[in-house]
Amino acid sequence: MPFEPEPPRLPPLNAPDVPPVIGAVPPPLPPDSDAKRLHPMTLFFAGWGVVRGWLIPIVIFLFVGRYELLTFLAFMAGLQIVFSVVRYFTFTYRIAGAELITREGLIQRHERNIPLDRVQDIKIEQGVLHRMLKMAVVQVETAGGKGAEATLSVLSQPDAEQLRRLIFERRAIVRGKGAETTEPQPEQPAEIIRKLELKDLVMAGLTSNRMASVIVLLGAVWAFADDVLGEKAYIRMQQAIEQWFAQLATYDLQTTIFLFIFGAIGIILFSMIISVIGSVVLFHGFTLVRHGEDLQRSYGLLTRRTASLPRRRIQVLQIQEGILRRLFGLAAVRADTAGSPAGDGQQSGHDSLLPIIPKDELGTLMPVFFPNFDNEQPDWRRVSRVAIRRGTLKGSLLLLTLSAILSFFYGQASLWALIFLPAVYLINVLNYRHLGYSLGAEYFQTRRGWLKRSTHVVPIRNIQSVVLHQNPFDRRHRVATLIVDTAGQTYTGGGPRISNVAMKDAVHLARLLSQQASQRRLQW
Repeated sequence: MPFEPEPPRLPPLNAPDVPPVIGAVPPPLPPDSDAKRLHPMTLFFAGWGVVRGWLIPIVIFLFVGRYELLTFLAFMAGLQIVFSVVRYFTFTYRIAGAELITREGLIQRHERNIPLDRVQDIKIEQGVLHRMLKMAVVQVETAGGKGAEATLSVLSQPDAEQLRRLIFERRAIVRGKGAETTEPQPEQPAEIIRKLELKDLVMAGLTSNRMASVIVLLGAVWAFADDVLGEKAYIRMQQAIEQWFAQLATYDLQTTIFLFIFGAIGIILFSMIISVIGSVVLFHGFTLVRHGEDLQRSYGLLTRRTASLPRRRIQVLQIQEGILRRLFGLAAVRADTAGSPAGDGQQSGHDSLLPIIPKDELGTLMPVFFPNFDNEQPDWRRVSRVAIRRGTLKGSLLLLTLSAILSFFYGQASLWALIFLPAVYLINVLNYRHLGYSLGAEYFQTRRGWLKRSTHVVPIRNIQSVVLHQNPFDRRHRVATLIVDTAGQTYTGGGPRISNVAMKDAVHLARLLSQQASQRRLQW
């Protein structure tokens, strides 16, 4: 094998765009801050957390008469309180040089040094009690993608805001993009990008239709029904359900289908109500503002959250249009960064850059997320028409299997389901029309789905790798699936991927993306 020269090394992640001037001296850092403790109200919130965590089990055990377990619960709660007290008296934090340093531990000392240059966001969260007492929980996140690097619970609200400001100011000095002196710089005025009203949140809830929340709620009610209602009531309810299913089996096919449709509509309406309530509670007062190069979101009715998203660190942007939102011309926007923590998604709202937005306004907002997006004119290209044939074949086999199962129970009358075969073909044609990709000068875009449409936008500079995947059926049809990996894909459904691309086009596109990505500097 001939010798291949080593590829040129990439510049450091935080290297300036312009080569430094020889002899240039970086601006001096402000003096180090003294070590500080958490607010004394930390002990109150720690005790409240223990009570809130063990209150429901204690009430249940008291109700069912399991008094022997109360001693064990009291012992576990006492241990948690002791650990919380020890943490409060041993936990300190301070800013020294270009680092945030936290220390804790009584027997084993644990010190964490967090480079300010790696800090991506300072999240501030306030529950109802926090807001009443003017306290806050501060979470320091880096680009590691494993959640908060440090959690300070709790600080007074002024101290939390001051810590956030000091970290970002000193981080700017460390990067050489801030002040050239140690004097504090005037804060740039905030530009309000979007503020959601109550009607917007209601539409977001009505069109999201989170069916899973209803299933979880019903499952939780059923799991605790025997403890709360008693064994006799639980058995009577179980027998009633069994009798209802036995009665349902005596009906003809048309009546059974009608009852299932009626029940499904009831579940959908119930889930919509829950979705609306959840949307209003989670995103109440949602405001998206821009501070310089940072996008800041604040929202929440019960728990108030504030989070920043640097524009340069957006790895993938996803535009979601469900079937209901498409009917009203609406969409939702999600964004991933290199520090998107796994498991921190819809429950906290961190996955939503904009929970709801009219689709026709996205064109004017895209330059807010990507400053140079104005120059992009998407040239959408479709994939191989093999996608229609393969999708129709899969749908037809599924429909035939369902008809065979129904005919086993209800006879030949169930074969009426085969009239939907033309609809299967039509759906795949519509899916094909919305399946494509666009390669521009700075951005790669993919779109897929008809009932639930999804569009991904990824800056080419942030592409980590390009993968071509083929299963045996792909090889037979000479197509491939193109997968683009970036540093963050927690909230955007796995990132950009496009299937049924002709193999020749897929190879050419993969090489072109890889070459263009290697010529640009990755931004974290």
